[in-house]
Amino acid sequence: MSLTTDDLQAIREIIKDELSISVRGAVKDELHPVFGEIEALRNDIKEIYDMISGLQNRLSPDKQFQKLSVEEKLLKLNSELLAAANQAGISLPR
Repeated sequence: MSLTTDDLQAIREIIKDELSISVRGAVKDELHPVFGEIEALRNDIKEIYDMISGLQNRLSPDKQFQKLSVEEKLLKLNSELLAAANQAGISLPR
């Protein structure tokens, strides 16, 4: 019984695939600590984005405030400024 060209080609492909899997597994084992560090960096970056998003949400004006007219906004800001100055013990010029 002799092997055909197709049989030899199939054997070559199987060997090549097995070698490729073995090499990838060895490389993955060697790089395993790096994968852990990459995952930690991903988590840190996600946390930083969440913190920035929280800050932006805190700094964005109140939706009710945005609906006010310009005059109402100025009156509200003025009253809050006077209240803050009074709380700090500062007298503002009129």
